[in-house]
Amino acid sequence: MEDILIKIGKVTTDYYRQLNQDELTEREFNLWIESLEEPMKSSFKPHGLDKCKKVLNFQRFVLELQDKSLEEYLKTNLTEEEYSYYSGNK
Repeated sequence: MEDILIKIGKVTTDYYRQLNQDELTEREFNLWIESLEEPMKSSFKPHGLDKCKKVLNFQRFVLELQDKSLEEYLKTNLTEEEYSYYSGNK
């Protein structure tokens, strides 16, 4: 089981590495902020783009705007057993 968790962690990390944080834009940041519900919206908005670049929720939002779904990435890069374990333990 530990091996499966390590693999899921590695593949998830690889998913987020697809994103170049230096290329994140104000437009993407504003779209993300508008998609959030309170209290998250008012919590992140004052920080601005630069301080939110490392927020995984923001990164995933941008990757999904680029049609790069975490779910699909995991399905593609994990074995059926590993993905089944991930799906059952979200």
